[in-house]
Amino acid sequence: MNEEEYEVIPTSPIRRLEKRMEKMEDTSSTSQVQKLMEQIIELIKSNQRLIDDVVKADAELRDELSKIPGKINQLIDTMKEFMTILKAASEEEAVTSGLGPEAFKPVTEKLNELVEQNKQSIDSDKNLLLALDTIDKRLKRLYMGFANMYRR
Repeated sequence: MNEEEYEVIPTSPIRRLEKRMEKMEDTSSTSQVQKLMEQIIELIKSNQRLIDDVVKADAELRDELSKIPGKINQLIDTMKEFMTILKAASEEEAVTSGLGPEAFKPVTEKLNELVEQNKQSIDSDKNLLLALDTIDKRLKRLYMGFANMYRR
């Protein structure tokens, strides 16, 4: 048998030790809670700094975006001015070099001939496609006829 030894001692010192241990546990958990609270406060502060930075960046972006329409209008005006100068220069070049509408008449006639030839080619291609479609249908009918003959 296993024998255990027993002693009789007063419980009041044990109770005092228990109370002291509870106090120590309470104070250590309080310091941990305090540390946790400090970390949470630091997180909140850093979060607020981030929000402030985002708001500042958003305001700067809005400011820059508000400048874009004006810049686009300037670009359009510049392009219109350029096109006007280019048109005037081409008209002046045509007048000084003697190139008028008559100078381009042979080219225009050739282009018109090419357009007409393309139209004729398209028409003949359509007719060819119709003929091929008809041949395809007839071949399918013949094939089906032969297939039915051999099945019997």
